[in-house]
Amino acid sequence: MADEDGLLPVGLAPEGKNDDDTRADAAALFGIDLGDSSAAPIDVDADGGEGATVTANSNGSAPSVAGTGNNSKRKLPMWADFEEIYEVINGSRICTKAVCKMCKSTLSARSAAGTGHLKRHQKSCRIKTDQHARVQSRLSYNPDDSVYNWDYKPKVARSELCRLIVKLDLPLGIDIWSSNAKEDYISVVAHYVTADWELQKKVIGLRLIEVKHTGENIVEKVACVIEEFGLLDKVFSVTLDNASSNAKAMETLTPMFAGYLGSEPAPTPSDPNMVKYHLVHQRCACHIINLIVKSGLKRFKPYTEDFRTAINFLNASNQRIALFENFCIAKGVRPRRFGLDMDVRWNATYLMLKHLLPYKDVFSVFINSNYGSTLLTASHWYIADKILEFLKVFYDSTVTLSGVYYPTSPLILHHLLDIITHLHESSKNQNLFSIVYPMKLKYLKYWKDIPLLYSFAFILDPRGKIRGLFNVLTIMQQKTGFDYSSCYGIVKTEIIKLFNKYEEKFGAARSQRRVAQPASITGKRKQAWGRIFGGPGASGVVGPSTASAPSPSLSTSAAACELSTYLDSDNVTAYEDDFDLLLWWRDHKLTYPVLSIMARDIMPVPVSTVSSESCFSLIGRILEERRRRLLPEHVEMLVCIKDWELGERRLQHDVDNQELVDSFKHLYLDEDVSTSGAPSTSTSASVASASGDS
Repeated sequence: MADEDGLLPVGLAPEGKNDDDTRADAAALFGIDLGDSSAAPIDVDADGGEGATVTANSNGSAPSVAGTGNNSKRKLPMWADFEEIYEVINGSRICTKAVCKMCKSTLSARSAAGTGHLKRHQKSCRIKTDQHARVQSRLSYNPDDSVYNWDYKPKVARSELCRLIVKLDLPLGIDIWSSNAKEDYISVVAHYVTADWELQKKVIGLRLIEVKHTGENIVEKVACVIEEFGLLDKVFSVTLDNASSNAKAMETLTPMFAGYLGSEPAPTPSDPNMVKYHLVHQRCACHIINLIVKSGLKRFKPYTEDFRTAINFLNASNQRIALFENFCIAKGVRPRRFGLDMDVRWNATYLMLKHLLPYKDVFSVFINSNYGSTLLTASHWYIADKILEFLKVFYDSTVTLSGVYYPTSPLILHHLLDIITHLHESSKNQNLFSIVYPMKLKYLKYWKDIPLLYSFAFILDPRGKIRGLFNVLTIMQQKTGFDYSSCYGIVKTEIIKLFNKYEEKFGAARSQRRVAQPASITGKRKQAWGRIFGGPGASGVVGPSTASAPSPSLSTSAAACELSTYLDSDNVTAYEDDFDLLLWWRDHKLTYPVLSIMARDIMPVPVSTVSSESCFSLIGRILEERRRRLLPEHVEMLVCIKDWELGERRLQHDVDNQELVDSFKHLYLDEDVSTSGAPSTSTSASVASASGDS
């Protein structure tokens, strides 16, 4: 095109071309011609100028002269998809518009506009046409050959959009405001067994505590959540960590949540009006294990501190990491980095040493060669190996008792036995005596008096029953030196009292059920019973019958028959790893109609608050630095949705612990693995165990 205005040398387009390009781009983008009214000059003469026949378009745009592309001299293949529209301008027949044959869009076709926009429109339109054809080929048809139309449902779209936001941790608004403020939340988690005898866990509340974590504030938040879900008369137990404020909160929560099984007078000489509430207050077992381990681990601190110094030295420089990588490759070892433990989590120390020990040869040589002095000696590695071996029992117990999808309350006595046996044997080593002694004192402080819930859950395991409990108490007496002889009678008395409460509440269920033969045993279970009933490490003790200790009378003969039948029957000997306790009770619910309800309430009680605290790992991804503007109620909604989505896929198990394991495991330098730390959030956790009917 000629530069009639002489504008090209200064970087400007000639008049008319700039407008056409703009309109062409708009046409390609929007599929319409925004320049109809100016595509050609309008002849206002009455006779129509050079004898042209002028007709007005139905849409009121500029008059045009219809024509076809049959006489066009343009031979580009592109024009096969366009119909040319001609107009007579100043006596010349000029193609001014092109109509797409696929979508019927009208675009500018003046020679000044070029053909680039037409080619782009053609390419885009063909893609859309092909996609439409593929969709049409997959359509379903009604019997009358009509097509099923897609029904857009705003409610469904809104719900799925919310799920997408939660899943991808997307911001809830474009205006993202950052803040370093730390906020304290308390979580409330419900554990329960469904009608299909499947264990479930759900976060039902995450509330901001705007002031201190006092007992009164905890009561206010927890009670509000429980009341909103209508669970005031359905709570069987409450599991809390060992903070003094939580113990204070239980003094108020106990009478408030005691509506499920009620209360009974329990006068004492000092308080004749004393009332006993049938609500179980469970302390976090993993917190107690943490206290036990930390009391001994600080004796190892001089050795573990040198390992921390070495890891910090290596990770402080990318150049050192690269040199260590090359050194590992030269030695034929897979190169990796090493994570640093945290003072508040002793199991991080276990994982740090676990991944460091296999690299002791290359790591020592590299660190001692580059540090400037001998930092790590053979004694360090010997002690590290002994620490790892010593901590394994505590680590395994913590992992097992943090589970979500299997009952942990029947397992706790097994692990108490494992831990005290380990401490007892380790105390015989003179090098470990000073470490084990304070740990044993801490153990007896919390577990000298075994919580009744532990014993009830063990008895309701058909492999343990009352005989197994007697053996466990006998072995623990041998290891601790503490007299547990009275504990057996107390447990038997209390479990009969508890069963009488269930008989009063659910006794009518017996008449509605018929006794049937139980189905075969299936499921999962991972505890060995050899030490209790025989085999390696067994004490050789055989538990007494149920008549060997005095007990209160049962409320009815039917109740006596049901409980006594269970306690007097032979212990189940299915010790396989896949034994499932809940399925056993499901298969025997017709044989033990009331006792199965009691088991259904006791089995889901978590012995730790790890499942509750794991929700704060979800919060760390939600309340990250770019989303500090989220309102507390939005944080609660996001956490609940995410947790319930994980629950539907059965992915809640060990969320928190698995992230800790992965933070030490996936550090190989030949893998492109990116990890990001979530901001810490001050927390206080509580777990509500709802009854099976909730």
